[in-house]
Amino acid sequence: MSMKSKLIITADRDDYAIGLNGNLVVGGFSGHGNGWHNNSDVLEFCTRLNLLSESMEGTAELLGTETNTDGAEYLETFCIRIYPLDRSKLNGTVGVHVALSTRPYTGCRPEEILKVSAELKTLNKHVAKFSKDLKDLVSGDLEEVCFYGENNI
Repeated sequence: MSMKSKLIITADRDDYAIGLNGNLVVGGFSGHGNGWHNNSDVLEFCTRLNLLSESMEGTAELLGTETNTDGAEYLETFCIRIYPLDRSKLNGTVGVHVALSTRPYTGCRPEEILKVSAELKTLNKHVAKFSKDLKDLVSGDLEEVCFYGENNI
């Protein structure tokens, strides 16, 4: 039995940057995270998504991270990695790895981190639609992007 999963993305916009807020629901679990990105980086990610959905080659990733003051390690706060799982250009299967996390508020243990990470599977044609919707989110034409996937396809 396959289970539907859903990633919902909203945005906080600035002149040349966008704060992407993600909420992932997968297998009865959920989590959220956010990260700021340059608009140009998100649009480049969308271009790579289109190329991947057509050619079923390569990968695309959008990384939103938080570094420690010493720069030694980072926390992936809003990250999406997309890669082909087969090479069929007609109905190819694509893996979408989503990692979202937030640090706790003041007064919590410093090592406490709220994090969700999962791989969703979808068809390449859905990746092309996700790319278009994400571009529309950056431009302000959409308020929310929903991406649906399966745990087993």
